[in-house]
Amino acid sequence: MDIFFRLYFLFCLNFIVLINIEIIMAKINYCIENIFSQASRQHCISKLKEIRVPKYNKRGKAPEASAAVLVPLCRYDCVPSLLYTVRSSNLNSHSGQISFPGGKTDADETPTQTALRETKEEIGLSPDKIDVWGVGQGFPGRDNKILISPVIGCIQDLKQEDLIVNHKEVAEVFTVPIDILCNPENQFHTQFRNGFILPVFIANQYKIWGLTAYVTHMFLSSALSRDVYKNDWMKKKIELANVGIEKL
Repeated sequence: MDIFFRLYFLFCLNFIVLINIEIIMAKINYCIENIFSQASRQHCISKLKEIRVPKYNKRGKAPEASAAVLVPLCRYDCVPSLLYTVRSSNLNSHSGQISFPGGKTDADETPTQTALRETKEEIGLSPDKIDVWGVGQGFPGRDNKILISPVIGCIQDLKQEDLIVNHKEVAEVFTVPIDILCNPENQFHTQFRNGFILPVFIANQYKIWGLTAYVTHMFLSSALSRDVYKNDWMKKKIELANVGIEKL
């Protein structure tokens, strides 16, 4: 009987040790420092595909058009960051807003092909520089007329000379370090007139809101463990006027 209890005690002890090792490894694998690792890549795409997103509008109809955006995870000046663009004031829609590179899908294009083509057209970043991790679930745009697919792309060593900005479409290109996006002090939420609540990230003078902030949240939730990206944006509300939105 004494031997049995000793064996049982050793089994329980080993089980506890294994669980703690798994927890520690998860924190190591899915932290900002290891975000470019193969383990983080697989974890990110797996989690991204698990996120449930609405595919239909209120009438139960799927959007007829499709689009794709590139979520450019990059190492800029040795700092893990996300790349964003400011849309040109010359554009007819969403001018001056912060967005990811992307646009409408041409005939017979995959989301990846669309995202890479639009990125090349908008900021001159060659597809050869981009390691595509995978594609997340598509979700309807704000007007429910277009289905948008996020494409995760990694640029290991982004340099200024890699970019040739098309100023007809893009006013500015900038990067935001991942740790700034993960800082709860920079996380807010706002509520639109239609009732939708979406995150807002503030990085210096840049206010990232709308679907771009939603995709940012989706990526951070998928790529990082919850102790790193705590997802605290629901705790603080920011009014639409303070985000620079006049009306929707």
